[in-house]
Amino acid sequence: MTGIDIFLFILAVIILIIGLLLAYAGTPGGGLAALAGEDLELFRKTKDRGIIKILQIIMFILVIILIATGITIRLVN
Repeated sequence: MTGIDIFLFILAVIILIIGLLLAYAGTPGGGLAALAGEDLELFRKTKDRGIIKILQIIMFILVIILIATGITIRLVN
């Protein structure tokens, strides 16, 4: 495994943990709603506040970084 592979693996594990925390918190369309087959409610306005909102934003940013890094590595190789 190269350093990039380890970075991507660690990033994916962190995203999974955040998703599990959001699912445990009972948020509508929680962190792993797509895996559970639930309605994602992407464009529904929710009243999430505090740590739930922070975790959602962090998870979104980490997923964007994971996808961008994966695409970049694929294009370079």
